[in-house]
Amino acid sequence: MSTGLLFGAFDGLHEGHRAMLKEARTHAEHLIVALPPDTVIYELKGKAARFSWKERAKALWESELVDEVIRGDESLGMYSAIDTKHPDIIFVGYDQHHLANDLASYLANDGKTIPIITLSPYKPDRYKSSLINAV
Repeated sequence: MSTGLLFGAFDGLHEGHRAMLKEARTHAEHLIVALPPDTVIYELKGKAARFSWKERAKALWESELVDEVIRGDESLGMYSAIDTKHPDIIFVGYDQHHLANDLASYLANDGKTIPIITLSPYKPDRYKSSLINAV
């Protein structure tokens, strides 16, 4: 069984997120989301999350598109989920270029050869968190 690991904030689950999760599912039989804690959201985005970690995790569970939701690291760049969950594939969103590069460096430094798949956008002019959350 192939295991996929997806890093993301999912601060207000929308159709773009659902499309991303469905696409990830086509590559992995078991899908895990590493959901960052609220403090890391603030560090990444410079503002508080709209929804708490528990609310974001609940929305993912209720979507029935994931098999596991785990708490992400308390510090950026640690990626402990890779060592604890041993994914066969890592997924990033189409707009997570910095994350993809950071993950690639992390994996190379650790001698791991896990493919990183960038997921396709779904109507990014309409379903993008930064647009939706700006309203």
